[in-house]
Amino acid sequence: MVRIAYVDHSYHQRTLSSRFLADILRGRGHTVDFFWDDAWRGGKAVPFRQVADYDAIILFQCRCESSEPYFRKLHPNVIHIPMLDTFGIHLGPRRHLGWYWEPFQGCKILSFSSVLHGIATSFGLRSFFIRYYPSPGDRIPPSESARAFFWIRHEKLISWPIVRALLRGTRFDAVHLHVAPDPGSPKPTLPTEADREEYAITTSTWFAAQRDFLDVLGRANIFFAPRREEGIGLSFLEAMARGQCVVAPDNGTMNEYILHGVNGLLYDADHPEPLDFSRFAQLGEAARQSVVIGHSRWLALEDRLEEFILMPSAQGYRKGISPAERVSAPLSRLQRIRNRAFMRKTERFWMPVWRLIRALRT
Repeated sequence: MVRIAYVDHSYHQRTLSSRFLADILRGRGHTVDFFWDDAWRGGKAVPFRQVADYDAIILFQCRCESSEPYFRKLHPNVIHIPMLDTFGIHLGPRRHLGWYWEPFQGCKILSFSSVLHGIATSFGLRSFFIRYYPSPGDRIPPSESARAFFWIRHEKLISWPIVRALLRGTRFDAVHLHVAPDPGSPKPTLPTEADREEYAITTSTWFAAQRDFLDVLGRANIFFAPRREEGIGLSFLEAMARGQCVVAPDNGTMNEYILHGVNGLLYDADHPEPLDFSRFAQLGEAARQSVVIGHSRWLALEDRLEEFILMPSAQGYRKGISPAERVSAPLSRLQRIRNRAFMRKTERFWMPVWRLIRALRT
């Protein structure tokens, strides 16, 4: 069993949204010690020397403070876990991402998003892609009438006017707004008296006990995702696990889990239009079933996930492909031929011929 330093974004100290991975590693007998990075809000970063003696170092959505530009030169087993919402891909094309990935050259990347997995591998990094699913809940939400829940977290992300545009034309038995904005977010736009009457709106600001919050949340059968983009998206994943119909922007990671009209509803947050909620109960049940299937796959991959984390970085780079690709997609004979070193050196000469052969084969 190994000692693992888990360097994490200090905001997660309150939300506990990143502890699921540490819990898995602890459950398998490993020692996991948390170190909290406060640099994102002007505080102190974790010095690398503080974690250098551990067997493995996980950098969850952060990096350690060091004068050495490459982490691979400081430790043989550094795993970085990036979050998709760090890059703001929903804002448009991203440029010059090399600055972000350069310190992790020679390290391993654990990707909870297929988009991030593609980006990481495009920079020559060894990435393991795995999609997280929580344990499906036993409690099924009521299905007789539409009851919605929306947490107003940030006015510039998903606001009440956006949600109101999506609701237009649908009769709701109740809509609950949890008005608890994130620190530093603008003052939220609240519903008018006419809105309150039309949608039977109730509100809350905070709850003394978590069970009270969960009780209000559990009465809903429609859940509005509170952000335009997610790193993993535990809030909407837990809603899917409860059997609620999730309504989310058509961005990552929501659109990596939700297929519009099949197990949830997606929309354009820049141009919100009224949605069809007539099948909310069926969509919620389909969401729960997708979590049931996804969670079983997650459990089946835990051994490979542990192997990837414990494997020294150099060992992963000595392989022709990443561990995730190696276990799920064995190379064909043609791929093995193409990957030979001498073939790579002469690639610009034979690639046109290779493309012609592939076109004839298809």
